[in-house]
Amino acid sequence: MSTYSLKYGRGGISFRLPENWQTTVVHHREPQPAPLEGALLTSLEHPIGAQPFAEWIVPFKNILIIVPDVTRYAGMERVLPVLLEKLPKDTRAQIVFALGNHRKQTDDERKGLISRAVYEKVPSFDHDCYDRNSLTLAGRTSSGLDVVLNSALFRADAAVVTGSINFHYLAGFGGGRKSIFPGIAGYDTILGIHRQVFKKDSPGKHELARSGILKGNPMHEEIMEGIALIRTPLFLINTVLDDRKNLLNVFAGSIKDAHEEGCAWYREHFEAAVEEKADIVIVSSGGFPKDINFIQSHKAMEHAIGAVKDNGAVIVAGKCEDGLGNADFLRWFEYGPSTDMEPYVRKADKVYAQTAYATRMKAERCTIFFVSDLDDESVRKMGLIPKKSVEDAINAADDGKNKVCYVVPDGSKTLITAASGKQ
Repeated sequence: MSTYSLKYGRGGISFRLPENWQTTVVHHREPQPAPLEGALLTSLEHPIGAQPFAEWIVPFKNILIIVPDVTRYAGMERVLPVLLEKLPKDTRAQIVFALGNHRKQTDDERKGLISRAVYEKVPSFDHDCYDRNSLTLAGRTSSGLDVVLNSALFRADAAVVTGSINFHYLAGFGGGRKSIFPGIAGYDTILGIHRQVFKKDSPGKHELARSGILKGNPMHEEIMEGIALIRTPLFLINTVLDDRKNLLNVFAGSIKDAHEEGCAWYREHFEAAVEEKADIVIVSSGGFPKDINFIQSHKAMEHAIGAVKDNGAVIVAGKCEDGLGNADFLRWFEYGPSTDMEPYVRKADKVYAQTAYATRMKAERCTIFFVSDLDDESVRKMGLIPKKSVEDAINAADDGKNKVCYVVPDGSKTLITAASGKQ
């Protein structure tokens, strides 16, 4: 039997696979790091779909810089010192941290995100999606969604929108425009954006509201329609980073064109195509912090599910040392199967209800063994089968027959796609 090793929590786990399993290890590509200052300056001088930054910034005296919060690291403590040097001397800048509906940040967290020097030089504040006095209505989308955003965006002459590209299981990709929606949106707008993932004319989730998809993705398209209502000029700076926080690439310019080009580059490098769907997929979230809780570990499950046959099995290794990720998460499974759960999730006022719904749908499509520190009862309530080791899960899935098996070491960042129609 062959032996394999995967990251798990702050350590690793090893396991052996039956010899009659046709096993392939599936990796994403490994782009080489780029020198940050040089790559950033080049992207500012030659932006995508926009004037060079030095020309674009000239007419504006007051700019707002939108920076992701501590949950969405984008390397801004290295980018912003370089960017601020490029501002005309009479330009005044302010920074808003795009919290969406996340918790407030500590002073140390803010300093870490933008650097101590920038923190002490440039005024900054956390967005509050619940503070109606700090929000302004920009307009209404064709779906009837009121687009309510932080008022600072409309007081500024222009805004620099920053983010980091990655896969997102509803919006297709994170980064860029998500620093505005949900980053600096009001809470009702945040909920309305997330509700776009459901079909309009029938129950269920829209088939294009998933990782790696922009065109036709209803959540992404609603976000872009909302952005079209913003009259404040916008300039995008999107980074791509590896797990060691090395810069891999920068995409700057138009919030539409630069983001789309950056997402295409990201998918080219972090999608792994396989020839056929497997009987078994064994996936690791990629270790801590990617498997710090279940909501984070779900990303690996989302990316692996496209490579397994209907009624096949997925073995997910995610330690979950901090538990589920939200104390209220399990209650969504009390509604039963996905068809019963869907109406409640559709009108939910909690974004993480979407993760519960997505988990339930996966568990109905195939068998999912979950290797973690979670208690067995919680795992079973989600429709998953608890196991304390990958080898226990392998033994449960092994019926002695020949099987096609994929092992995915970095499931949180590896989007696996199978050739169309090949089961």
